[in-house]
Amino acid sequence: MGLCSRRPTRVPLLTKRHRQLRLQWAREHRDGAMYEWKRVAWSDESRFLIHHVDGRVRVRRLQGQQLLPSCASGHTQAGGGGIMLWGTFSWAALGPLVVVEQTIKAANYLNITANQLHPYMAFVFPTGNGIFQQDNPHVTRLGSCWSGSRSILMNST
Repeated sequence: MGLCSRRPTRVPLLTKRHRQLRLQWAREHRDGAMYEWKRVAWSDESRFLIHHVDGRVRVRRLQGQQLLPSCASGHTQAGGGGIMLWGTFSWAALGPLVVVEQTIKAANYLNITANQLHPYMAFVFPTGNGIFQQDNPHVTRLGSCWSGSRSILMNST
């Protein structure tokens, strides 16, 4: 039949309302001029693992082959570690790449934005016309108050 055992593709869980909002946003911005996009700075964070340890690797083997190198996956205690990085970029320039020592919570995120984002936005958008695009999880009342006090226009996805 040609069917294979596969894991489902991971996609963001979107409600009907999420899909409607995304479509509305895309329609509103589809004709956006290049100069408008040049005003936007984006940021994101990612965790990079030293060893792939999420348990999703699969192999096909025959009985008794479990210890063959091609059928085994080495592991380290406590996952072997990793690193969390936060960075920002815009049309004009790459921003700083920051090693995040702990989980990004509101206070830690504010420290990063105060120490890294504000100087970057001031450098890239000296007239103050930049827009900072960020993920929804970081849109907090605390973050909104911080950005408002520093005249940074923030948008969220």
